[in-house]
Amino acid sequence: MKRRYIRYLVTAVFVLMIVLLFRGCCRIAAVAEEETFVSPEETNTIIVCYDHVCRPTVYKKGLLFRKKIFDYPGSGFMETVHFGVEWLSEDRIRLTYDDTDDEYDEEYIIPIP
Repeated sequence: MKRRYIRYLVTAVFVLMIVLLFRGCCRIAAVAEEETFVSPEETNTIIVCYDHVCRPTVYKKGLLFRKKIFDYPGSGFMETVHFGVEWLSEDRIRLTYDDTDDEYDEEYIIPIP
């Protein structure tokens, strides 16, 4: 009887390790770069992840998981770009892209739930 419980426990731990390894590998394959920003009063933390064509996705950092709050609506970029993050308040940010010749400037106001 004890051996059965030990076998179940070992199997459960093994499956959990495989799931965590798979989750980490998927993030490595999908995300090229990450930036973390903390609000001025340090109540909110956001993470801006860039995929391999520099499209930003904004997540709110939680205790265990991330919650997606913004996904870039356009297509990607041919060069490496970074978006600027400006805190407007504790629950709103401005995400901006400033093109060098001011032709394709973009600005998004993102509320943080």
